[in-house]
Amino acid sequence: MADVATPTNAGSPKSGAVAGAQEAPAAEPAGMTTAGAAATSAFPAPRRFVLPAFIFAHFAHHVGTGGLAPLLPLIRQAFELDYARSGLLLSAQGLALGFGQLPISALADRFSKRLMIAIGLIGVGLAGIAISLSTSFIHLIPLLVVTGLMAATYHAPAASYLAGTFSAIGRGRALGTHVIGGAVAFSAVPAIAIGVVQLTGSWRTAFLALAIAPLVAGVMMLLLTWRNPDARLDGAAAHTERAAQVKAFAALKAIGPLVAVALAEQLLTASMFAYIPLFLVDRHGVAENRAGLFIALITGIGIIAAPLGGALSDRFGRAPVLVTATASVGPLILLFAYVPFGWPIVVVLLLYGLSMNTRLPVLESLFADAIPAQRRSTVLGLYYFIGQETASVTTPLVGRLIDVTSPVQAMTLLGIAGTVFSLGLLVTRRRLVAPR
Repeated sequence: MADVATPTNAGSPKSGAVAGAQEAPAAEPAGMTTAGAAATSAFPAPRRFVLPAFIFAHFAHHVGTGGLAPLLPLIRQAFELDYARSGLLLSAQGLALGFGQLPISALADRFSKRLMIAIGLIGVGLAGIAISLSTSFIHLIPLLVVTGLMAATYHAPAASYLAGTFSAIGRGRALGTHVIGGAVAFSAVPAIAIGVVQLTGSWRTAFLALAIAPLVAGVMMLLLTWRNPDARLDGAAAHTERAAQVKAFAALKAIGPLVAVALAEQLLTASMFAYIPLFLVDRHGVAENRAGLFIALITGIGIIAAPLGGALSDRFGRAPVLVTATASVGPLILLFAYVPFGWPIVVVLLLYGLSMNTRLPVLESLFADAIPAQRRSTVLGLYYFIGQETASVTTPLVGRLIDVTSPVQAMTLLGIAGTVFSLGLLVTRRRLVAPR
């Protein structure tokens, strides 16, 4: 590959524009096969409707799956859980989400990405209704597993579909704009969930309320798929699949160091994110029915950070933006452990959210630039599988670490590890960024 960061479009006068505004797609980057280009240009749905539809679907997906973290203090209180068993709930959903990524993404590459997304959204909604009816800790585990499996239908197929709809010249901005739906959802979910709890006095009714959006979005995606079926590869395109697979493996080798960096930092951010509400309750005495609202600070900044990060990667390259975002994680975790409650906590959480939300669209764009169209969902699914499974295994371990030490000591250890890694990342930056 000539340039992992930005194959051909650095400095283009159109780099800040979303390619969907053009009638004809721009040329795909090096590594895109003829089959991939054919699939990219064959989408029948009007492009002006694609991004808004997926923004709403992304919003609904995270509304349906995002209730556990802000409601965890109340669930912990209801079932008298410690940190380790609280982490087990998070892992039940997270492990299932990770295990489902690869097979579901491969099916999406072979059949219909939007149909897979529709099935998943409806499944998430139905699982949320079932969780609202649960009466014990044991009942929650399998229901959260189902939620995770249904949630695995979204990110890789959605990113792959959008990457094929928008050309490389504005792909980062388009994928970043898509993240707005998730950022708005994560910001809205704590307020919705806590608001419903305050009105009804039960966290179960909050899950019921959060199930509405994914059911609506799933029906919407079904209707869109029925009216505009996904394009199928013709005979000539199918004939090139073996060559595309070889190119995909070569591309993965080229971007491997950057992906490894992103995975390592994702592990730290996931471990910290899961316990932020509980940390605020135990460290700063925040009320259990309000601690989940602080998650909105992290996710809300994504409304700005995600499209900005994607656009910057279109302009300056994927790798420099990705390295800059990931290097800040360790120091921010350390700051979170020690800054006083009030505006310092707010600033740290906003900066943490800026880093977290910048990284995702840049990574998705990096994969899309490197991987042929008919393999994108599968490769993205592999990335999400590795990241999700690793985070799901370590989350209860971090919970156990907090139980045997203290919230501050555990966050300190995470922060030190992340800071050491960040320093190493900055030292080796030139070897991680492919030369132009």
